[in-house]
This record gives sequence, structure tokens and C-alpha cells, in this order.
Amino acid sequence: MSNHQTPSAGSQVVNAVKFLADISLLPGSSQIVEGRVGSGVVYGAAGLAAKVIGGPLLWLGVGLDSYSMSVSGKHLWELLGTSEKPLEATAEPVQTPSKY
Repeated sequence: MSNHQTPSAGSQVVNAVKFLADISLLPGSSQIVEGRVGSGVVYGAAGLAAKVIGGPLLWLGVGLDSYSMSVSGKHLWELLGTSEKPLEATAEPVQTPSKY
């Protein structure tokens, strides 16, 4: 079981504003809002480079990664690759006694 708690209404509004800023204004905006200016500037530069090189889809990807780091502290690909293992997969196998 996990200890997920629902965020307050105020933090949900702040997260929504950070999300919109990251994908529409400039990737890294959420980092700057949280006081991580260096990281925000790097994300902003990466977003501009991504828009020039790959267009709006790469821009969106950089913005989503910035938002992911802002909210969870993990990169987007770290969140997409995680899943909780079923209980059966984590339990050790039971050994049966041999007859000999």
C-alpha cells in the first residue's frame, strides 16, 4: 500500500499554473517559480533549442520533463518507467522439503 495523499486545492492550482507555464510560456518556468533558477534557465535553453531542432513536440517534451521535476523530483522517463510490483513477484519462493 502507498501513502498517497490528495494535494490541497491551493497546491493543485499552483501545479496547474506551473504546468501551463512550462508547456506554453517556456520550459523551466516551474523551476524558476520554486527558486531553482539555474535549473529553470537550463530547461528554458533546452526548450528553445528543442523548438528550433525538433519543433513543438520536443518543446512539449522538455516542458513536461520540467514540470515532472518540479512536482515529483523525478524526470519524466523515471516516472513512466516505474510501476509497483505485484506482491507475488516480490515474495520469496517457498521451498518444499525434499524426500531424500
